[in-house]
Amino acid sequence: MFYAMRVLIGQEKNVAALLAQSIKHEDTGISAILAPESMQGYIFVESDKMLDMRHPALRVPNLRSLVEGDVEFDELKSFLNPEPAMINIIKGSIVELTSGPFKGEKAKVVRIDEAKEDVVLELIEAAVPIPVTVKGDQIRLIQKEAE
Repeated sequence: MFYAMRVLIGQEKNVAALLAQSIKHEDTGISAILAPESMQGYIFVESDKMLDMRHPALRVPNLRSLVEGDVEFDELKSFLNPEPAMINIIKGSIVELTSGPFKGEKAKVVRIDEAKEDVVLELIEAAVPIPVTVKGDQIRLIQKEAE
């Protein structure tokens, strides 16, 4: 059975690591822990026993509560094989930077390195074209290249 647990937003990976450490020598029945990046405030655990939040091993900082009911495996499949961030981005596309020092700036894609998931961009509104290399998850597609 799979269970969803509420955690403090931004602490999902820390809680998962602390929970894994605390259940290592306890018999809680937990066999797997999943902390998906795309779902803030929740982690998922697989357990063959009913979970009881009063168990000492489950008293982990920033772990808030157990969500009532169990989660179906089909609902978790999308978190196990996430789509690549750069699937729709091609050379010549117009993108917006979502993080970093140029956050909010529009840029044109010059080159894509799919192995490293890096994208080389050229800022549109810059006076001098400067190539900027960012990770694929730091950009958002605005317009594909006109065919």
